[in-house]
Amino acid sequence: MVKYLSVIGAVIVLIIILVIGFVVWLNSSNPDYVWKKLNDEQMKSSFVFNKNGDTVISINPDERLALASTVKIMVALEYSFQIENGNVKPDEQVKLSDLEAYYVENLDGGAHEAWINSIKENNMISNEAVPIREVAKGMMAFSSNANTEYLMDKLGIEQIENRMKELDIYEHDPLYFFTASLFIPYELKNEHYPNESMKEVKDDIVSLMREMDKQEWIQLSTDIHEKLKNEPTYKTDAKIKDWWNTDFDQLFSDKFIRSSASEYANLIHKINHKMLPEEAQFEMEYVMGSLMENEANQQWLNRAGKKGGSTAYILTDAIFAEDKEGDYYEAVIFFNDLKGLEAYKLMKSLNEFELKLLKDEQFQDKLTNQQ
Repeated sequence: MVKYLSVIGAVIVLIIILVIGFVVWLNSSNPDYVWKKLNDEQMKSSFVFNKNGDTVISINPDERLALASTVKIMVALEYSFQIENGNVKPDEQVKLSDLEAYYVENLDGGAHEAWINSIKENNMISNEAVPIREVAKGMMAFSSNANTEYLMDKLGIEQIENRMKELDIYEHDPLYFFTASLFIPYELKNEHYPNESMKEVKDDIVSLMREMDKQEWIQLSTDIHEKLKNEPTYKTDAKIKDWWNTDFDQLFSDKFIRSSASEYANLIHKINHKMLPEEAQFEMEYVMGSLMENEANQQWLNRAGKKGGSTAYILTDAIFAEDKEGDYYEAVIFFNDLKGLEAYKLMKSLNEFELKLLKDEQFQDKLTNQQ
């Protein structure tokens, strides 16, 4: 009996050690894990790394993958050009209530609230309004979806897309109001199943959404955007927190706007090499430049900008940098269809991967030789 209990005790201790070891591994940063996943043929991934104008690493560069919030670079681009041409003034005041119309609580990872806290701490609010430049920076540095929706409305989706074409960005899905699109299930339920609860008809709603083509999705998102903008009770009536679940999260990740790493690498190359008009260049670097607020980065970088995006199933990032040695770098990384804890582990590891990619020549050489 004692021997039997000893064996059970040893097994329990071993299980505890294994669990602790797994938790430690999961929460630690491992740049090699990112590289391993980029080279995994079972993964949907894409990677482009440029150094001083040359592409030195390229993995599935032209595969169109879902972008998550990295697509906000395109909105920031049009904002910067409209500053350049005088349509928008950087100190133009935006009412916080106008942004609040597009804020969906608990569905942006706390991004909008974090931005609001930041502008309060930095005394940027005056008469319940904030400069539009800070709205754009909040979209990029904090990834506020409410700010994005507001800017897409103000700047115009057609104008954003025309600017993309002007800068030779063609391999890209059409844009739509993606905060508004979160309410598509509610609209479909009201249209097709007005007397049932969302829980009762969720599977049918998901099927209807999967069958929608791009134009239907875009048009319905546009219609919902107008309701969010003009009908103050719309969000409350929709009660999105009561019915949103992981099935919808997966669906929206699958349906999200797509493009390729090569397209985004070409764009951030233009930004990195100061190929935009002067004022547009300044604004673009300002709204993307939160990396340069870190004193440690200031020690080795002259300039840098970054925008990433993530869901439970998507992880994307685009970064440019010019270091103190005068070297220029651009890196774009896309992961789609992540499963289990892959997204969490990749998120824990991506920052160190990018840091080594930009700073460590031996790491650069190792990856270049292994691709």
